[in-house]
Amino acid sequence: MATISSAGVGSNLDVKTIISQLMTVEQLPLKNLEKKEASYQSKLSAYGSMKSALSNLQTAAQTLNLSSTFTSATASVADSSIFSASVSGASGAGSYSVEVKSLAQAQKLISSGVASKTATVGNGTITLDFGTYSDSGSPPVTFTANTTIAQKSITIDSSNNTLEGIRDAINNANTGMTATIINDGTNFKLSLSSKESGLANSAKITVVESGAAGLSMLAYNGTTGGTSNMTQNVEPKNAVIKVDGVTITKSTNSISDAISGVTLNLTKESALNVTTKLTLTTDNSKVSTALTAFVTAYNAVNKQITDATAYNVATGKGSVLTGDATARNIITQIRSALTSAIPGGTAGLSVLSDVGINFQSDGTLVLKSDKLSQTLADPSKDLKRLFIANADGTVGFGSRINSLVSSMIFGKDATLNGRIEGINSSIKDIGTQKTKENYRLTQVENRYTKQFSALDTMISNMTSTSNYLTQQLSALQNTSY
Repeated sequence: MATISSAGVGSNLDVKTIISQLMTVEQLPLKNLEKKEASYQSKLSAYGSMKSALSNLQTAAQTLNLSSTFTSATASVADSSIFSASVSGASGAGSYSVEVKSLAQAQKLISSGVASKTATVGNGTITLDFGTYSDSGSPPVTFTANTTIAQKSITIDSSNNTLEGIRDAINNANTGMTATIINDGTNFKLSLSSKESGLANSAKITVVESGAAGLSMLAYNGTTGGTSNMTQNVEPKNAVIKVDGVTITKSTNSISDAISGVTLNLTKESALNVTTKLTLTTDNSKVSTALTAFVTAYNAVNKQITDATAYNVATGKGSVLTGDATARNIITQIRSALTSAIPGGTAGLSVLSDVGINFQSDGTLVLKSDKLSQTLADPSKDLKRLFIANADGTVGFGSRINSLVSSMIFGKDATLNGRIEGINSSIKDIGTQKTKENYRLTQVENRYTKQFSALDTMISNMTSTSNYLTQQLSALQNTSY
């Protein structure tokens, strides 16, 4: 808008004040737009807070929709020097007798010695294969390739034909082996270690020489009739354990599929025919924590919506979303979902109050720990069925609330997203209107400035003329004849 720097110079009119007062009236439509925009911004903020609270509620519901939440256990091992155990998934209570008959180990090969690690060894191609050598205890020994590990061929020439160069070439080729150089005090030797333990990760090294000879010192083939110039100084082994008398063989010392939901980490072989007791105890802390988090998340949503829609009878003032149908429908749907029994639920376990979750008079939820403990202690009650989506089509509270909240906050057609999108559109429209209104006000103020400047000039001129005429008349009256 234009600025009045000087007005009323010759007329004694307070033109600046007059224009300012006129513009105050002209600005009323803009003030109304700003007031409406502020109202929309307040609603947008309230909906944003509501969406965040609903997202937290969905996260809590998703935890209650996991079978592992209700089938958790803690593991204890009678002799932790033999193995350790951790619960990594759904696992029930129980005890197991475990015997570690052998530990898995990786194969290691060692070459013959050379006088210098920088002296030329030889040129050619080294090809590494991995697989299993037959272990029948009698010849012939055969080799079966491990198809999960790709064959690697490495070219050795004048750029890398020293012991150091070969070591680096093997390591840089990302083979299934790691190469190092060992100095025994007299000679330098190349040591090759399989990256993975187990019989299926045994190496077969084929060498084809070209030019300078000597590379064949790295050949290794454990089959009957195979060339083995390298020496196997650590044989590959599988881990072998017995769980309750059942023999289990694995390529690694970390075994996660012998006992459902439990990972065993083997550290030492058991004494012959001596077992170690593994005990799994039901851990209800996960259930209690998940239910507490769910109740807390729901109460946060309830408070958010209650505060945003409240009406103060004493002052006659409403809150930012008082009377808002979207907010009211959201909390109504959630409460309905929480108070409706689960169809097909087991006897005495079909509503939230059966596990100690009750509605209070103010609309909040409370978890009664004594009731929950009583339910958890009852082996006849399958608590997870009350919350998860089951194979028979039964949808528990966790699954139900997860789906319901998802329909409110995710996707283009989500209830809350639609309302937020509508408000953003209104704010954008108001912004366009404000731009137009500011342009109009600038034009109006410019017009007022021109009009009152002209009036000021006209009055000033008229005042000057009046003063001149007064002076002339006074002069005439004072003239003597």
